[in-house]
Amino acid sequence: MKWLAETVRKSPPSLLGKLLEISAEYKNVISLGLGEPDFDTPPHIAEAGIQALKEGFTHYTSNFGIPELRGAIQEKLEKDNNVSVELDEIIATMGTGTAIDLLMRCVLNPGDEVLIQDPGYFNYIFIAAYIGAKAVPVHVKEENSFSLSPEDLEEKITEKTKLLILNSPANPTGSIIPEKSLRKIADIAIEYDILVLTDEIYEKLIYDDTHFSILSVPEMKERCILVNGFSKAYAMTGWRIGYAAGCKEIIQKMGEIQVYSGICPPGVSQKAAAAALKGDQSCIGRMQEEYKKRRAYMVNRLNDMGIPTVMPKGAFYAFPNISEYGTSEDMWKLFLDKAGVSTTPGTMFGVYGKGYLRFSYANSLENLEKALDNIEEVIKHV
Repeated sequence: MKWLAETVRKSPPSLLGKLLEISAEYKNVISLGLGEPDFDTPPHIAEAGIQALKEGFTHYTSNFGIPELRGAIQEKLEKDNNVSVELDEIIATMGTGTAIDLLMRCVLNPGDEVLIQDPGYFNYIFIAAYIGAKAVPVHVKEENSFSLSPEDLEEKITEKTKLLILNSPANPTGSIIPEKSLRKIADIAIEYDILVLTDEIYEKLIYDDTHFSILSVPEMKERCILVNGFSKAYAMTGWRIGYAAGCKEIIQKMGEIQVYSGICPPGVSQKAAAAALKGDQSCIGRMQEEYKKRRAYMVNRLNDMGIPTVMPKGAFYAFPNISEYGTSEDMWKLFLDKAGVSTTPGTMFGVYGKGYLRFSYANSLENLEKALDNIEEVIKHV
């Protein structure tokens, strides 16, 4: 196709659209494939959005977001993450994905290298490709509970390395990077003069540990951008609201790009997000407790039926090793055809996802039981 940009033509083919198209052809399928909370947005947050509509808050806002939201983000970062930033070092965006896109467009040139956890979130790979940068996989290994090793990371650094992307807790593995490792990674970033993007969208979904942000390391302030949002912690995926904070120069340039692309996040969503941060936080704990029950049930069932599965430490995903039974794509299709269960092939998340499937436990215990019963019956005949 002559009209397509060279970077787009040369980008890796996306499996996501194809898989969604195939899955849509099936009826009465139990979904373990979506990375989306199965809870509704908490009522007090929804009410704030409704009230904003009633008050006519339906116009453009600043391309950086309303001061009320940015102030709430500033307070949240100080309280929860020990991160001190000014209002002009914060931008509200149309979801965390947009924050990632804006950051990468701001800092990457064609040919730059981006270090990415692999298996890892596929958006990083594709956004880099569309810019003409090169995604360099850093293998996060099952024997290390899929946690990023500073030593493995350092081995991948070259003179072309520009950006390191961290995701903890991680999609698709549910792994976390401990504070000790993150401090070592900060030292590496400083030594090699590398910019860091820390994606902390799952920070409120950690089960047996505490969250630590690499941006809280004082020396990282000028070489780090933190992105986060409201989709996972507050069940607000459809509100499309996220944010970024950190290096002032980069945040300001992200705002310049946003004003010429999406202009600003929806004002109603910004009001709801401010209410989420300033209101009762018990809704997070209730969702987390339910996920914790589901996590234990899913992982124990999978291990009991002979599918090795590491206990995830965060997010709402398990990453079972199905290599004994077949390829990622074959087992994805088999479970869809014979068990009526949709999952996600591990190969969607990088070259080292081969031999794995991603199972989401953002579904009811009743549905998880049905899905795993069906999968167990299929596994007996493989």
